[in-house]
Amino acid sequence: MRFAINYSPQAEKLWREGKIQVDLFKCPDWPDLVDKVSRIHKVYVHCSLQAGRGCLHSTDFALLRRWLDETDTTVINAHFAVGISDFSSPEAITPEAVIERALRDLEVMYQEIPVDKIVIENIPSPDPGWNEDMVKEVVDPAVFSEVIRRSGCGLLLDIAHAIRACEGTGRDDVKAYLNAMPVHALRELHIVGILPEPDEHGIRHDHFAMTEADWAMAEWSVEQIRLGRWNKPDTLAFEYGGIGEKFAWRSDEAVIAALV
Repeated sequence: MRFAINYSPQAEKLWREGKIQVDLFKCPDWPDLVDKVSRIHKVYVHCSLQAGRGCLHSTDFALLRRWLDETDTTVINAHFAVGISDFSSPEAITPEAVIERALRDLEVMYQEIPVDKIVIENIPSPDPGWNEDMVKEVVDPAVFSEVIRRSGCGLLLDIAHAIRACEGTGRDDVKAYLNAMPVHALRELHIVGILPEPDEHGIRHDHFAMTEADWAMAEWSVEQIRLGRWNKPDTLAFEYGGIGEKFAWRSDEAVIAALV
């Protein structure tokens, strides 16, 4: 597995000083940033695309293909996201209808990009402030698995998102939840810390430093790969830190140095 970390000025500084070693910097799909970072280090692009909301027709697929050709990006990711507002009425929301919405968007993608270069990421839900109105089916492993099976795409499994989805939907056994995901198709694994305490909405937010509980879940997940129970992914990304206002206050240089 290649080891990646979210690009941040702090991570770049530590790498230049020889205090951390990473195979890749993981960058958001911001062309200027990708061009800048790719001049100093191997980089791969993590996209903000969503499969299921009918918005992929306006995607700059030429840019995505260029990143596949010119950077160390090996797959293009899309988040499995379908909203309540995407349907005419609550009665129209069924597992099959949710699956079909995702498949229609993915068909748009693989007309432009080979299906073996597409991965689908699980999202946290409920997620106030980001994905406000997601249907409950997007975090159902059976629904997710059917999207993977029928599309032929790979899985991008975000452990923190899975934990948050379990907490948000009343599921108690995170390991059983993860094992119910289509881990045979695993191509990329994301690991990061979650705040121990919930906010005013009852949500424990991620993209923070690792706690003992986070380390234990990360170690268990990697052990499933070592034992051959999950497919061995191409990339493991540690998602602490970043760039921009959202990450400026949680990109602590000492935390990055210690956790990497």
